[in-house]
Amino acid sequence: MSFIMLVSCGEGGGQKEAGPIKIGYIGPLTGDAASIGADTVNGTRFAVDEINETGGINGRQVSLIAEDGRCTGADAASAAQKFIHIDQVDAIMGGMCSSETLGASPITESAAVIMISPISSSPDITHAGDFIFRTYPSDSLKGMALTNYFASKGYKRIAIISENTDFCIGVRDSIEQNLKEGMELIFDETVDPGTKDYRSLMTRLKDEAFDVFLVNGQSPVTVAAMVEQMRELGIEQPIVGTDTSDSEILGQLASDAVEGLRALSVPSLSATDPKSGPFATAFIKKYGEPQFGLFFTALSYESTKLLLETIGSVGTDGAAIRDALYAHPGYNSIIGTISFDEQGDVRGIPFALKEFQGGKLIEVERIPLN
Repeated sequence: MSFIMLVSCGEGGGQKEAGPIKIGYIGPLTGDAASIGADTVNGTRFAVDEINETGGINGRQVSLIAEDGRCTGADAASAAQKFIHIDQVDAIMGGMCSSETLGASPITESAAVIMISPISSSPDITHAGDFIFRTYPSDSLKGMALTNYFASKGYKRIAIISENTDFCIGVRDSIEQNLKEGMELIFDETVDPGTKDYRSLMTRLKDEAFDVFLVNGQSPVTVAAMVEQMRELGIEQPIVGTDTSDSEILGQLASDAVEGLRALSVPSLSATDPKSGPFATAFIKKYGEPQFGLFFTALSYESTKLLLETIGSVGTDGAAIRDALYAHPGYNSIIGTISFDEQGDVRGIPFALKEFQGGKLIEVERIPLN
């Protein structure tokens, strides 16, 4: 496992020079997406604990304060207000859901407080602000990767049901914008967040001549409901999902229905992999198996390490952290080499296609973006 080397330096004017360095965390700790919150907060906590066990940052301990964003913009905005005006945090990890990041970003941006999201992917985050960064690829790229895959399979008539969240609508819009010649969305429906009954929509879908179904839910719970009800009606076309289908929770919720489902997400990590294995082993020993998936845990861990390393180099001033992140030549992590473009979007994290086989997710291929 790699450890952060911290460079001691004098802190600039206006920075707090004593007491703990405070890091806020915003993520869905309750609700349908709580498994995402559990994995990401533990990934962040794991990185903070490592730093504190080795003496902290320039002699100062790191304090982690977690708030439940509940996968909504309103709750994330409330958490951001608390962090800035009451806790007076130095930086924020989050949000996790795209709605959380978009809800909190106007508040953190106006306060010049850095916010790094490990897993938010809505294209709208690209323009969320100069103090907003993310280490997960934008859905604008995901739509390109998905339609490249559809083209390789000869899928032209696409059906999609989307939960009405920033993440899901971002995926849907990106697919529409990247349709290849001859492709069309022949069934394109949006449902309220948390919808569990899809039978009327699936009955209509059964009468359509389509090649592939894109299951576009916010959490494994809603994805499982869609897929089970689709298969119950005898609809047999291939199913493709995205990040929220990349979870073995889905295999537990709907094991038979998800067999053969393919999910486009980021590459898999495992305890047997030479690069990620030491992290995976140490994390599982401390927290148990991830609830959603090891990659989200690793993203939170590495994003937190990058943030803390940067604070160790330049201090806690928001503008100084921002400038250092933009200028970073590339942070070598277990998930790839992380750097940022001029909008704070990550470079260096690829996509992979995984398939449910016997209730387990198996990576089957990497998807190019050209």
